[in-house]
Amino acid sequence: MLATDGATALKPQDVGNLAHEVAEVAHDLDKLGWSQPSEADLIAEKRAEARMKGYVGEACPECANFTLVRNGTCLKCDTCGSTTGCS
Repeated sequence: MLATDGATALKPQDVGNLAHEVAEVAHDLDKLGWSQPSEADLIAEKRAEARMKGYVGEACPECANFTLVRNGTCLKCDTCGSTTGCS
């Protein structure tokens, strides 16, 4: 049997109040004047993320994905697992 000690249920008016509070917070955040990131910012962020994952920017000769990472002196594809000639 499940214990329900201390459990509470939201009444319909509580849900309405919660929705109103969320709307107020969203409105307050809008007043901060933060702008959406530009397309250049998003591209730079994706490039930095790819570098952190170790991707070198070359296309895999097998699957053509740009997910090659250093594997010793060779490159290994994170997508299909093929290597660039090393064993």
